[in-house]
Formats: sequence, C-alpha cells, structure tokens
Amino acid sequence: MVGDGVREIHGLPDDMYGHVVETDGAVVQFMLGGGQEPETVDNVDAHIYLDDGAHRYATFFTLDAVREILNKDARTGETGGGRYFWCSDQVIVPEPGVAAMVAAVDEMIRSGDIEVMCSRIEAPEEDGTA
Repeated sequence: MVGDGVREIHGLPDDMYGHVVETDGAVVQFMLGGGQEPETVDNVDAHIYLDDGAHRYATFFTLDAVREILNKDARTGETGGGRYFWCSDQVIVPEPGVAAMVAAVDEMIRSGDIEVMCSRIEAPEEDGTA
C-alpha cells in the first residue's frame, strides 16, 4: 500500500527504491539506495517497464563511476587488479543523474536499441499447482 505523500505510477510505489519516473513509452524504477540522490547518482540499477508490457533491466554508469570501480579493484585485487570491468545490461551515460539516464532510455526506445541492450525479464509462469 502506498502511504501519504508517496505517489504510485503503474502500480510502482515511488518509495520502494526511491525514484520512479514516467516518460514517453516507459516507466523507469531506479533502485536508489544508501544515500543516493536522483540528481547525482552515477551507478544504479533500473527496471524499465515499456508501454507494450515488456519489462527490461539496465545498470547505468558514468565513466567516472566505472573508473572508480577499476581503481577500487586495482587496490583490492578484484578483476585481476582492475584489468577489466564488465556488467550485463550496462548503459554508460555522459553525466550523473536520473535525468541523463531517462534521456538514454528515451533514445534507446526511439532507436529500438533497448531490444538488444537490456535483458527482458519474463513474468514467472503460473502452472496452477499449489
């Protein structure tokens, strides 16, 4: 249930992960956490609910966020000491903030690139068993 002051878009409460944005063609649920702010977030997972019913997933990064991860891995020894970075469904945006990420989603929808860039999440099948 959605409480006072919390909006709901297409059944998604805005307080579940901190930020839900409705745009032409989609509703995007940004999974903010740990003090992340919509204006400055530079590394965040998002569920993308398209108007055609498809549910897709993306992880947004800025180049600075990727650089920070590589530097941390160089210090900790992860990924061969920071020799590579990878993430499925990754989308690199030119600047931090949800606005840049929503602009990317809009363009991915317009161009059709979202079909190959972001994995589709299938609804679980109901088999009728209890």
